[in-house]
Amino acid sequence: MEHIFELIKNYGSQLSAIGAAIAFIFAIYKFQVERAASHFWKEFEAYHKLVKELVEPPSENGALYIDRQTAAIYELRFYKRYYSHSLRMLKGLRDKWIAVPNQFPRLIEELNLTIEYIEKKL
Repeated sequence: MEHIFELIKNYGSQLSAIGAAIAFIFAIYKFQVERAASHFWKEFEAYHKLVKELVEPPSENGALYIDRQTAAIYELRFYKRYYSHSLRMLKGLRDKWIAVPNQFPRLIEELNLTIEYIEKKL
């Protein structure tokens, strides 16, 4: 026990500095972990909102707006974590929408451009 008191007496300021440094590093680590978790959930919500904007009409019998859909398709390029899902979804939508007579060519063009973009990134 005496040895511990002597150690503290001789190295107290250094031990305090080490303790403060450890506390500081832990605080930074905790901040980064919380920030990453927050970013994860914000990205999750934004991605799913985009998907909803892409495939769900604004009301039960409402029509989808082509400009809104093409913008949503374009924005899917910026969700790298979801590339594999987006690619499967967009290819499925393309197959479905190409079968629709008089489908808007801008919609199919944006689908193709985004599919091509994602495929290059994977």
